[in-house]
Formats: sequence, C-alpha cells, structure tokens
Amino acid sequence: MNKLITGLAVLCLLVQPLFAQSDRITTLEEKTNTIIEELIALKGQKAAGSGDKMSFHGYGELHYSNTNKDGSNNKMDMHRMVLGWVYRFNDWIRVSAEVDFEHAATEMELEFAQIDFLLSDAFNIRMGSMLMPVGYLNELHEPPRFYSVERPYVQKYIIPTTWQEGGFGLFGSPVDDLNYRLYLVGGLDASGFKASSGIRSGRGKVAEAKGDNLAVVGRVEYSGINGLQLGASGYSGGAAQGNAALGKAGVTLLEGDLRYRWQGVEVTGLASAINFSAADKIASVTGQAIGTNIWGWYLEGAYHLGDLLLPESQDIVCFARLEHFDTQGPGTANNRKVTTTGIAYYPAHQVAVKLDLENWSTGAGSSWQQWNAGMAYEF
Repeated sequence: MNKLITGLAVLCLLVQPLFAQSDRITTLEEKTNTIIEELIALKGQKAAGSGDKMSFHGYGELHYSNTNKDGSNNKMDMHRMVLGWVYRFNDWIRVSAEVDFEHAATEMELEFAQIDFLLSDAFNIRMGSMLMPVGYLNELHEPPRFYSVERPYVQKYIIPTTWQEGGFGLFGSPVDDLNYRLYLVGGLDASGFKASSGIRSGRGKVAEAKGDNLAVVGRVEYSGINGLQLGASGYSGGAAQGNAALGKAGVTLLEGDLRYRWQGVEVTGLASAINFSAADKIASVTGQAIGTNIWGWYLEGAYHLGDLLLPESQDIVCFARLEHFDTQGPGTANNRKVTTTGIAYYPAHQVAVKLDLENWSTGAGSSWQQWNAGMAYEF
C-alpha cells in the first residue's frame, strides 16, 4: 500500500505545475446528459433524430508480437472484432449492446447489453450486463484510445479489463463537470483467483454466473480544471459464491486515475490496490499463493507531433509508459515491471497504426523484451 501511495504522490507532483496553462479535455460524458450519449459520440456516431431509432458502431485490432521470453512464441492475432448497436424505443428508453469476436472469431463474448431509463441529468437508471466503472479504460476501451498495441498491463492484471457483470444501478451528472455511476452487481468468484492474474479469472461475465454474493461498484469523475480529468473508483463484495471452504472471502478494490493534456503534451497515470479477506482460505481452495493485497500503478507521457508535421486530420504520437504491478508478493515472478516505448500514427482520428517495445523484469530476476506492431480502428 505504501507503494500505491508513493505512485499517486508522484503523479500529482508531475501534473500540478501544469494546471495554470491547460486546455480543456472532453470528459467521458461532457456535453451530454447521459453516458449512453457519450458512448455514441465517442464511437463517431451522431445522436439520431426522432426518425432514426437504430445506430451501429464497432472496432477491431490486429496484433503481431515478437518476444525473446523463454518458452514463448511470436504471434499474429486478429485480437478483436467488435460489433455494437443502440436502439432507441423513445426519447428516454434505450438499449445498447456489443458482441466481441476474439482471436479471429474463434471466441465470442458479450461485451455488454444494457437498457437505460433516462430520467434527468442527475438521475438515470441502468440494468443488464454492464461494463464495470473501474478505471477510465474499462468502459471505453476501443484500441485507438490508447497508444500501445496492448492495453496497459495494470488494466489486465489488477483491473481485469474487459470486466462486465450483471446488475442494475444509477448514473448521471448532478452538477457541471461531475459524473457518477453506482451499481449493484453480481460478485466475483474467488475459486478462480490466481497468483499470476489476480481476480481476472474470477469474473462471472454474466454467463450463468454464480449469484450467491453481490457487490457494489462505483465511480466519480471530475473535469472542472482546464485540461485535467480526475477519476476514482471503488468495488466491494463477497466472493465465496456459496463455497463453504472459502468462508467469508471478499474483495475490496480502490482506484484513482488522472489524464492531463496541455497543447501537444499528455500525461496519464493510474494506481489501484485490491484487498482480499480470507486470503488463506482462497489459497487453500485454489492452490494459488494469493496474498492479502495486490496492487499496481503506471505513469505514461506522450507527445503529439501532428500539429508540427501533418494535416489537421492526422497525428503522430510518441509515448513512454512505466508500469509496476504485483499479484503475489516481493521476490516472485508475479512482481513485474514493464517499460513500454513506442509510436502511433493516426491517418484518421479513428484509425491507428502502432509500433512499440516492451522491456519486462520480475522480482524473481528474469527479464525479456517484446516488440509489438498493430493496427486498430473504430467506427
């Protein structure tokens, strides 16, 4: 936990001097009354008029990885192709869904399927299979929105993006520049927790998921300071799911993030920590050395060269990101550091061609490199 606090402090110190000269960044829901309107807008869709009840969107990405890690192979993978739609029953009831065809459509997953009742700016109701509002990436994770070929690894091993659960809840914007989501959802299943990937394999995915334990999850976002977006998320719930051997196993997750842009300079940071209750019983059931706490953080700096080199509709982004995450403990192979440097070219706002280099090291003393190349699009 001390490392988490240190990480957050470093982020704040780096960003604080820039506040006075910043430009405005659009938040996830700025200039909209609802999250669903933002979803449509960010996917390049215009809100349909009274005569247009249905709209479509989607995204996809191809990855090539070349690694010198022992026991690993180079890979070419059509990682994702996602198709989604929004249907408007009237001006206050909407249903939206996405289906993810992964690894060249050899795997299929329901990304989300939810219905929204839009009552006011401050108070709206959502039900269905919902993306968990944890971190800034899980809800809006289209690949042109991050510069590396792979998503940040903290967003895989600590926050298990993409993370969806069934339930219902509230969302809205009670005052300018402040947005919230608060849901009651199905809980995680601790029998799937692993020392290498934390809670990731405990997601229910709304696929006949166990429902003996529920959880509360929420997020708030603030964008009232020019150029800066701040977010905080929390999750708490039981995870035994009727397994007596797990006792009162439970999960509490806390997360904080910031994104800042001033002219061509961009800074992004995130830190998250998870506490397990009954960690000894989880370890006994799973055979995994699950610790009481797991944590991770990253800091990314990027510079946009588009204004200097390219027409207005194009961009080139150079970036570097440092990540540190631990899902088992100091001195283990699951205490990992990753430094990623790379470049992303945007021939259009919603299309990206990416190249980057990852340098990995672990608490057990191993290290390796991995080159990645990819393309990504959304519409």
